[in-house]
Amino acid sequence: MPTSKVTAVFLIALLFTACSPQFDWRDVQGVESPYTVLMPGKPSRLSREIQLEQRTVAMHLTAVQVNDVKFAVGAIKMSDANQARAAVMLIKNALLKNIKGIITREKTTVATRNGELIVNDEFSAVSTHSSVRLSGRLVAYRDWTFEVLVVEPKYKINPDADETVVDTFLSSFKPM
Repeated sequence: MPTSKVTAVFLIALLFTACSPQFDWRDVQGVESPYTVLMPGKPSRLSREIQLEQRTVAMHLTAVQVNDVKFAVGAIKMSDANQARAAVMLIKNALLKNIKGIITREKTTVATRNGELIVNDEFSAVSTHSSVRLSGRLVAYRDWTFEVLVVEPKYKINPDADETVVDTFLSSFKPM
């Protein structure tokens, strides 16, 4: 095969692989819980019980893994809005303990929507014992607490696009 034909075939193959998205973004709604989010693939769902202080609560999980990067939304219905807001700090502390992590970036905002208070805690953390990076949003809205998380080996996603992918996922989350 002449060199120009090999080059043409190579360029066409490169074009098709470049068009194959690593992240297949889709709009996902919570089944047991009121939210929407963009997820980078077809998610799996499960529910399980977890301990929050001395209370056992049901957490509804929706998650997808793309390569070694995990994208997840957890939703917990608390008995009232005050408990939902208090759960934000409990969940954050548990997440940091699980990865033996330290906070590298953090921003907490409080707003209202339709007369309801929304607490939004955005953070990034890295493990001090492994190569794990955790980026997340913890949201308390009405009597729901949500955890929106990206767990990845440090710099697994293309570092130049990393923040765009993480931001797309985290910022797309909307409690309803």
